[in-house]
Amino acid sequence: MNVLLLDDDPFILSLLNAALVKWGHNVSLFTNPGRCPIYFSKACPCTLNECPDIVLTDVNMPIVNGMKFVEELKRKCCKCPTIGMMSGDWGETDLRKAVQMGVKVFSKPFNLPSLRAWLASASVGMATTSRL
Repeated sequence: MNVLLLDDDPFILSLLNAALVKWGHNVSLFTNPGRCPIYFSKACPCTLNECPDIVLTDVNMPIVNGMKFVEELKRKCCKCPTIGMMSGDWGETDLRKAVQMGVKVFSKPFNLPSLRAWLASASVGMATTSRL
């Protein structure tokens, strides 16, 4: 699966990238969502077959935070089937908003086995959908 990973913390980005690659995923990394081409595209990149299978973003980042990034994807009607958000300090408002957007919520420090299980369930869901 193609994973779009966004986090401004180089340690977290490196750790997650290493885990995702080890688990067999292709990873595109960005420390700033404002530098991700998907953010600035006028339409959803799904129409160009450039949409990732999974987006995993930190919430609290400078310039463009993860919440705004996901809101922009949703505004463009992105067809990415699996989106997760992570934060070390979820505020009640942000947590409620993330849940309402239908994204998977992770708290930092996160549990790598639960992240891997989420990714595995996403790949099973995609395989089932593609067979329909």
